[in-house]
Parts: sequence; C-alpha cells; structure tokens
Amino acid sequence: MNIDIRWAMLFAAFGGAAFASLLRRKRHTEKQAHKAELHEWENEGGNLAPSAETSDPLVTAGSA
Repeated sequence: MNIDIRWAMLFAAFGGAAFASLLRRKRHTEKQAHKAELHEWENEGGNLAPSAETSDPLVTAGSA
C-alpha cells in the first residue's frame, strides 16, 4: 500500500467521522426541540392520549 492510498483512507475516515458527528448533533438538536415543544404544550394544559395497552374496566369484549 503506497502513501497516497493511506492518505486517502485517512481522509475518508476523518470525513466519515465528521459526517457521523454532524448527523448525531442534528438528531440531538431535533430531540431537544421536540422535548421543549412537548413541555410547552403540556404547560398549556394538554394531555397525552392514553396508551392503547390500558383498557377501560367498564367496556368488555363480547358482553352485550
């Protein structure tokens, strides 16, 4: 392997690391923005919808 190929591999590795860091920072920023928006929305009196896993004790399947 000559020196040109080694330099190219080194620059490609640094470029890949920089790109991965950029994507991670973007994802983190978007997550923080979403968290702030959700917090602001909850402070306005909004509630999240109940999860589908919880069932209403008054409603039973097949009893009519």
